[in-house]
Amino acid sequence: MRAFLAVPGDPAWIESARRLSQDLQLRLPKASWTRPEAWHLTVRFLGEITEDAAARFAERLGAAAAEIAPGDLPTAGPALFPSPERLRTIGVAFEAAAADERLGNVFRAAEEAARAIGCPAEARPFRPHVTLARLRAPWPRAAVDEAAAAVGGWPFPGWHVGSVVLYRSRLDPAGAVHTPVAEWPAAAEARV
Repeated sequence: MRAFLAVPGDPAWIESARRLSQDLQLRLPKASWTRPEAWHLTVRFLGEITEDAAARFAERLGAAAAEIAPGDLPTAGPALFPSPERLRTIGVAFEAAAADERLGNVFRAAEEAARAIGCPAEARPFRPHVTLARLRAPWPRAAVDEAAAAVGGWPFPGWHVGSVVLYRSRLDPAGAVHTPVAEWPAAAEARV
């Protein structure tokens, strides 16, 4: 199965970002826009793994995942990958310090658990973001700047971190379908 660990979508954030995404789709060049119901904050992508490997990953991750700190992650402007000059993906970034405070331990534990089940080491640093669109062809620089300014100026609410979820992802012509396999509520929220 294709799997990843993520913080599930926050309804208030998604509703706000949906309005921005709809506006951008009307005024920017063609792109492959992601569906709001699929928005999440990826902690660790695992790729194709067996169900047994998923169970072992979940078991190894359990203690760290159960200790995530609940709260909101503030946005930090546009996420432009790999760079504005060679833009292939545009999204919304989240503040690094807040993300490390809320999710840093689970990211490190997920990396360790992923390597224990045979996944290659993650070469990129943990940079939580939500992907809004993937470009199939380069955009003019003016369009890149317009998108970046729109994302940077949008009044997003914080993204609530209330749990982390191990998802199975199935690729479908209409977009990826994510099904929860295991979920760990944030420590304080589990006691409420």
